[in-house]
Amino acid sequence: MIVSPTIIRSLEQLLTTGEVPAADISPLKTGETLGLWTTSANTNRAVATPTTVQLLQTLPSLSETVAALLSCEPEIRQAWGKIIAARLQELGTRRDTQGLCEAITTLGQAAETLLKLLPQAALTATKYSEIERIIFEVPAEQAQATPKLQRVFGATASLVEGKQGTPANSLPDIDFLNPAINWVRGRLLRLPTAESPKLLATNSSVLFGECGELTPAEINHQDTPDQAIMRWVLFRPWLFLLAQIVFTQEAWAAERISGKLSLELESSQLSQFYEPTQVLVVITTPLGEEVICGSLAELLLLVLNQLGVDILTPNLSTTELDNQLAPLINNLLHQKVWRFQTGTSRQRSGYVIHPEFSDSCYRVLGSKSFIRLSNHITSAIRNTCDRWVKEKLATTGNTALLEVSTT
Repeated sequence: MIVSPTIIRSLEQLLTTGEVPAADISPLKTGETLGLWTTSANTNRAVATPTTVQLLQTLPSLSETVAALLSCEPEIRQAWGKIIAARLQELGTRRDTQGLCEAITTLGQAAETLLKLLPQAALTATKYSEIERIIFEVPAEQAQATPKLQRVFGATASLVEGKQGTPANSLPDIDFLNPAINWVRGRLLRLPTAESPKLLATNSSVLFGECGELTPAEINHQDTPDQAIMRWVLFRPWLFLLAQIVFTQEAWAAERISGKLSLELESSQLSQFYEPTQVLVVITTPLGEEVICGSLAELLLLVLNQLGVDILTPNLSTTELDNQLAPLINNLLHQKVWRFQTGTSRQRSGYVIHPEFSDSCYRVLGSKSFIRLSNHITSAIRNTCDRWVKEKLATTGNTALLEVSTT
């Protein structure tokens, strides 16, 4: 098969944006079969899957993840497999037991298959030298490429040799007025940015990370001011999640008998409440125990996990995500979706839903899209909080209880 540098660029786009025109990677026949990507509803786009994200988070670089996608093609796997087998043979000849054990451990389920290739083992150039120089920086037969090849085969072994790779289900395109079909298992979400999306919301199977103003194509000129804010929240996935959290917080507090959720700041953060580097999630149990469970980023990651939505990114720390949430909180405060409530003698300072946005939730657009069609998200937030506080108390006991004095 012929693999051009253009395909490499297309795979990089798939890994960074979540989708690419299907024709751009059509020469690759195995990726869709193994569930590394699927097709959009109109079959025009190849869409990344959670399996792709897992590879992206397992391997140390974008180029190695591209190599992993390519390595699943039988011809390429055979060619690279002969080279790895030759390297294993070298280790055996030198009686390098430790090196051989480490290589076999890295290769995982692929090791047994590669050992069967020993009669065909050869450190000779393949017909893929051009792309090998792009993704490995050297041809595959060079020693510098060996650890990369081993990691690539090990990361994909369960899919290929373990035969666990199966086609993924196609998901409907995004319709931000219908969260019920957007926030479903298998959906991918890009990291948040302050920009506005370049594509129409109806032309994607991946949830946008862009949190900027509505584009001209997204604006409905018949909207009232409160409807325009609601539309902005609905069309911006990260803002939507953050708005759902304070909505759930309000609904939970209204029950009065089963605990509550608070979004608070450490004293050092109070002066920059408009753009904090970290928001603390404090959950009160039905027995009145106030527990510091973690940060807002941790809560979001737990909720996304329950929903089955994966963030399209290499390894992401909660500290990094907390920092990326800061400008989003600023926007939500400015647009009167969130409100910072200064503490009183009975209540600590923290974030709550803004009364104007709360009212908007119960008007036509909000009632249908933000409440009724988003009920599973509200439930996911509440269930996550209930489980999180129980786990926190079970593992840390009294050390998790809030010790901050009332401000």
